[in-house]
Amino acid sequence: MEVRYIKNLLNFLIEVGKLKKMPRTGFVWLGIKNPETIAQHTYRVAIMNWILGRKTKPQLNIGRVIKMSLVHDLCEVYAGDMTPYWGLLPRDKEKRKEILKRWIRLTKKVKERKERGKFQKEKKALQKITKNLDLSLKKEITDCWLDYERLFSKEGRFVKQGDKVETLLQALEYWGSQPDSPVFGWWEEVEDLVDNPILLEFLEKIEKKFYHRRKINGELECLLEIGKLKNMPRRGWVLRRVKNPETIAEHGFLLAMASWILGRRQKLNLEKILKMSLIYELCEVYAGDATPYDELLPSDRRKVILKRWPRFSKKEKERRFLKDYKEEKKALEKITSRLPLILKKEIISLWDECKRRQTPEGRFVNQLYWLTTYLQALQYFKKDKKFPILAWYEQMREFIEDSELLKLMEEMEKKYLPKQLNFDSFN
Repeated sequence: MEVRYIKNLLNFLIEVGKLKKMPRTGFVWLGIKNPETIAQHTYRVAIMNWILGRKTKPQLNIGRVIKMSLVHDLCEVYAGDMTPYWGLLPRDKEKRKEILKRWIRLTKKVKERKERGKFQKEKKALQKITKNLDLSLKKEITDCWLDYERLFSKEGRFVKQGDKVETLLQALEYWGSQPDSPVFGWWEEVEDLVDNPILLEFLEKIEKKFYHRRKINGELECLLEIGKLKNMPRRGWVLRRVKNPETIAEHGFLLAMASWILGRRQKLNLEKILKMSLIYELCEVYAGDATPYDELLPSDRRKVILKRWPRFSKKEKERRFLKDYKEEKKALEKITSRLPLILKKEIISLWDECKRRQTPEGRFVNQLYWLTTYLQALQYFKKDKKFPILAWYEQMREFIEDSELLKLMEEMEKKYLPKQLNFDSFN
């Protein structure tokens, strides 16, 4: 791969990664403490639209549904999270909260004017973030975004509606079904927009669970559990006392984006890669985010041990892998137990391929999982030179073998590591 091509992909991933720390505006305005980020929202939207989209008749193109879900808010890296309330809210917080409790009603003329302005601003932002990508990738991303915005296809219409439904679900998780809460405004919005039979059925289940206190099994319970990953910080960062660390959902979002843009030039099944990246960490809802250090961390030696990548014998590696594999598969079986049998089997099979590196797609996503983790580690190192980056530097030499990913890793290190890497400086 050309050096310029690699650099452009890396810079794109870095810019996209900014969505990990961009809170969603509506929840900020309504005073939610530590509101979800755009990346966290996008992660569950992509999984939800896959899970529910496969039930539609006629069948949707699920690969395109996932791609569209991943890019629908990409423009917000530069445009910000613009809501229909932009420019219409008073400065007074209490008055603002009252207005936000209801879905905003505008005249057709005002609504069209605001939508045109929002569209142009977001389109310009999307052009900025994709400007250095190769033409085919740039066109693919732009086409997906335009389809979502303009509802050109059945996939575009489904993703647009699914996006609103996931936002409603998140609002209910924040406020429940309390009377006179801001959730009512999101209900009004989805009632205006949603007409897909599968999503309407899903909304009925949401209503039964949150308003009638009925036990609802199936996709809804599974998606509520997956939503916990939005608030689960990655253990590797917690162990190293990173402030406001990346969550599992945020990493899952970037892994999916990286799988798409880096997997395009591989002779692999791209839809399969996208699905693998989305479900790679699902087991952590119940199994937790295990690290290779967990059995090696007495509190008095933690700081020293974390500086280097732990070296194990082949036998010990196999023991540890088998232990983690069994615990994680059991957790994955638990979270997918609520799903239709065919989908459950698909998810477990895809995860198994990744975990055991059984197929070219599984090996690719497995390596990309570690490479996107390394990218985040390098970014933490840039902010704090005391961050123990050497452990990841050593680890990548053990895990990354794909030639194109190796070139990307080299560019990452050129960007973030000192030109003359002095190992003694990390001790």
